Amino acid sequence: MSGNRIFVARLPWSICKVALRNHFSKFGPVNDGYVVLDRITRRSKGYGFVTFANADSANSAINAQHEIEGKQIVVSHAFDKRAETPATNNTETQQ
Repeated sequence: MSGNRIFVARLPWSICKVALRNHFSKFGPVNDGYVVLDRITRRSKGYGFVTFANADSANSAINAQHEIEGKQIVVSHAFDKRAETPATNNTETQQ
């Protein structure tokens, strides 16, 4: 888990990365923010990520209630799926 990166879910379909960054900039300096798009349609999937300059800003954002365009959004710590330990697929039988 990265201490300064957050996961944002239940975003309104109309939110772009600029609006996302602007919303979270009130909690501290934002290094990056983006909305995840469908590869084919290029439409929002309704979630995104924001990376703050420091962990304190990220924690402040996580502990706050958020509403964008009248919709409650969900904010939590982001984790790196690549850092997860992959499940072993041991097909050899042990003797």
